[in-house]
Amino acid sequence: MLERHHWRDFVAVTASVAVLGVGVGSTLPLTALVLTARGLGPEVVGWMTAAVAAGGIAGTLAAPAATLRYGRRLVMLAGVVLAAASVIPLQYVDSLWAWAALRAVFGASVAPLFVIGDAWINSLPQDAVRGRVVALYTASFTLCQVAGPLLTGALASIPQHAFSIGGAAFLLGLPGIALARDGAAPERGADVGKDGAASWRAIVRSAPSIVAGAALFAAFDNIVLSFLPVFALDRGLGRNRALAAVMLVFIGDAALQLGVGWLSDRLGHARVHRLAGLGMCGLLPLLPWMVSIPGLWEIYLVVLGGVAGSVYTLSLVSSGERFSGAALLRASSLIALTWSLSSLVGPAATGIVMQRFGSGAMTAVVFGMSVIFTAATRFERHSAPVR
Repeated sequence: MLERHHWRDFVAVTASVAVLGVGVGSTLPLTALVLTARGLGPEVVGWMTAAVAAGGIAGTLAAPAATLRYGRRLVMLAGVVLAAASVIPLQYVDSLWAWAALRAVFGASVAPLFVIGDAWINSLPQDAVRGRVVALYTASFTLCQVAGPLLTGALASIPQHAFSIGGAAFLLGLPGIALARDGAAPERGADVGKDGAASWRAIVRSAPSIVAGAALFAAFDNIVLSFLPVFALDRGLGRNRALAAVMLVFIGDAALQLGVGWLSDRLGHARVHRLAGLGMCGLLPLLPWMVSIPGLWEIYLVVLGGVAGSVYTLSLVSSGERFSGAALLRASSLIALTWSLSSLVGPAATGIVMQRFGSGAMTAVVFGMSVIFTAATRFERHSAPVR
């Protein structure tokens, strides 16, 4: 799928970003469980999740300039270290204001990792295999995210060390980044037939599904990590099954991405992107009923995770298909900024809605965003299908 000299960078960057999934996938539900155990409601959990997103906005805006000045590798190495340094102190502070500040620093540290990693990976493949290559990258990250809730369950038995271990897990991403070849700045040059100088406004106008897809999956990802365990507990599931629900969503996300990538390379990325949105609209209303059907509940979560993950994967694919050089980095930054904004508004709004109407209202927030995304795919200026 890739030229031989590109595999080293692909493996190095993918491995390092994927390892971050362990930390992200463990710290969000761990934060929710710890705050809930303290007697705090979902509104507080939502604001803590939003603090991560607020920091992510700052980190996203700073990423392009920092990358130009210091290089991709150095910025990513610094981000990993700062992420670990922002999680470990949660073990030793009790103030909610201190927690919010640390969570904001965490968001600022991880956002550049995804901006740079996404653009780096997207610059490697040809369009004919882009769906499969990007899907392999996102699936690798998600597989490590699956380990996050498993790690959360293990850490729950040793609460005196939970955040210390969770923070240290981020440092496992350092070796992969160190092995990647920094190469030329990603902003230089543009592929023939692709826009290498598009502004953020031009990107949004020509490919609104990139923004809407990132917003939808960011909300879904953060809401599932933060609130699905609470939703499951309210429906009578035990603690282990509640955490397992999150794991099953991300198993589906990881397991189905390669198939989605292959399908998009065959049928066209835009067409499959729209089908994913329609799938979300059809699946989400079933959530309150599926939770009470053992066996079918688990299958449902796997399918839901796979469909939701494909929305984000194909947003990345679309950005690489349409843009290159400076515009590709801007598109990756726009995706990350949209992710942060959606993560800021989505969990906070969900927490408020759940506080007033109960945990079942969680579904309504994501369903509404699914409708918006599906509508956005209808107004996209489509490029020629990739065959």
